[in-house]
Amino acid sequence: MPTSPVKFHRRLTVRLMLFLSLALVPVGLLAVLQTREVVHRIAAQTEARLADETRAAARRSREDILWAFGAAAGLGQAVSAVPGSTASCIETMRTFTEDHPEVASAGLLLPDGQVRCASTGEFYDVSDWPMLADLRESPRPYVNYAANPAVSHRPVLTAIVPVMEGDALESFLFVSLEHGMIAPPGDSGTGAVFKTFNRDGTVLTSSDGDEEASRLLPADRELASLATDTGMTFRAESRSGVPQVYSVSPIIDGTVYAVGIWAPEVSQPGLVGMAVAIPLFPILMWLASLLVAYVAVDRLVLRHVRRLRYDLRRFARNRSLPLGSTRDMPAEIAEIFDTFLTASETILRDEADLEMLIHDKNVLLKEVHHRVKNNLQLISSIMNMQMRKLKAPEAKHALKRLQARVLSLATVHRTLYRTENLGAVQAGPLLKDLVEQLAEFAGPARKTEIETRFDRIRLYPDQAVPISLLTTEAITNALKYAGNEKGRPGWIRVTLIDEGGGHACLTVENSKGPVPVMPGEAVGSSGLGTNLIRAFASQLGAAAEIDDGGQAYRLTCRFVVQGFHEEPAHGTLPEEDGEEELSPA
Repeated sequence: MPTSPVKFHRRLTVRLMLFLSLALVPVGLLAVLQTREVVHRIAAQTEARLADETRAAARRSREDILWAFGAAAGLGQAVSAVPGSTASCIETMRTFTEDHPEVASAGLLLPDGQVRCASTGEFYDVSDWPMLADLRESPRPYVNYAANPAVSHRPVLTAIVPVMEGDALESFLFVSLEHGMIAPPGDSGTGAVFKTFNRDGTVLTSSDGDEEASRLLPADRELASLATDTGMTFRAESRSGVPQVYSVSPIIDGTVYAVGIWAPEVSQPGLVGMAVAIPLFPILMWLASLLVAYVAVDRLVLRHVRRLRYDLRRFARNRSLPLGSTRDMPAEIAEIFDTFLTASETILRDEADLEMLIHDKNVLLKEVHHRVKNNLQLISSIMNMQMRKLKAPEAKHALKRLQARVLSLATVHRTLYRTENLGAVQAGPLLKDLVEQLAEFAGPARKTEIETRFDRIRLYPDQAVPISLLTTEAITNALKYAGNEKGRPGWIRVTLIDEGGGHACLTVENSKGPVPVMPGEAVGSSGLGTNLIRAFASQLGAAAEIDDGGQAYRLTCRFVVQGFHEEPAHGTLPEEDGEEELSPA
């Protein structure tokens, strides 16, 4: 029996993949969390690395700036410890400058902006310097880059320290270093640019030698806003429109800061790769786990289930025995295969026994039908012998009618033991045999044309017997009363039509006209045939409809084709002259 195709979503493989996918969701989530943790850790390490590189690159600049602060602080102490005239102060500043070629100038700046003690020996007024008021309010060390300062007149890096008298501000001491002699931030060899800047956002030194250019600085942030003691690493677009990575680190707390500028692909190759792999790694891990789980389940279960399905289909198709379990099967599946092998062997034995029983039953049933048919034919022969000894034509005719009924029963049993299915017969061949038998039984004196049409209708014996007897009576009457018209022979039409829905219709129709009377036949009708027809129709669960028209006589019987009944309830024949009721089956 062909099996309908299994829907895709109902296949074991598909369902297994879905359940394994759900089972591996926690593993995927754990992989995402672990990946994020690794990425955050790498990001922190990368930020620390960039900050270390920034501080290392600015180390020499830091040392120069610290030296300038120290020199300014020392000069301030020297000037305060040896008070004297302005000339001695100027001499001290000039001597210090001459002893240190990297120093462009040094001097003492009063809070009002007057420089009366400078290494150049001249007086200056810088009261319009914007940072002066801020330094007066909040005295602190300060460093600044100037391209053309009032004292040095060339690019210098000026370190300023306040000189205090107790809590009061006395003055500021400044030391200006030749900018060209200050060591710029080192180059890390990665193409990065390092800059140092003060708290106000003024660039002090740059590894590319371009302190005044701002094209590499972040476009959305002021450099002064990056002057924090905690440091930071961030990605931003430069003022020239190029994405960059910035790492800011303080090198002199609260005063000088360093910033490293990297291209993204150079600064963070590992971090960028991991960031791209955040969604990819859990997916790959999930797919790998799913593949391993599927291979394991397929090897342990699915391939054995597929073989079991193949063995089941082969056994159902041609009763081939399965091969049984193998050594690589799990114990539970091996038990299923062994059980299936035992069950299939049992089924084959039971089927063989059942076929033998059916064969014996068929042989016995054929023998029963054959013997019944022989007995009925023997009865017919005895009746035939009796008819030869009778002198009265009426008695011969009565026995002949009875003999026709007996032979119709014999025909039923003959058809039953000849048919392949002994429990049922095809109504068409049965009725055709009856019609031919009755026509032959009537003899050549009855010149009657018989037309037949029989659909394929399968009947069980409890309907085959009464319909045979009914047809026998109807055709016998038709043969008796089929009249000739205008010298033409009479005609009979016998049909059994399948009307669908389990309904069938038997029709026997004969012509009307002058009826030739045969020797021994009664001229009139006794009514027995009609009563038998109605009784047999009742056994079929139907009613016989008789239409006595002007041109033809028609008998119609519609009935429901029924299945086999274990104990069929047959109708009885009508009583006549006190005789007992008879049942034809």
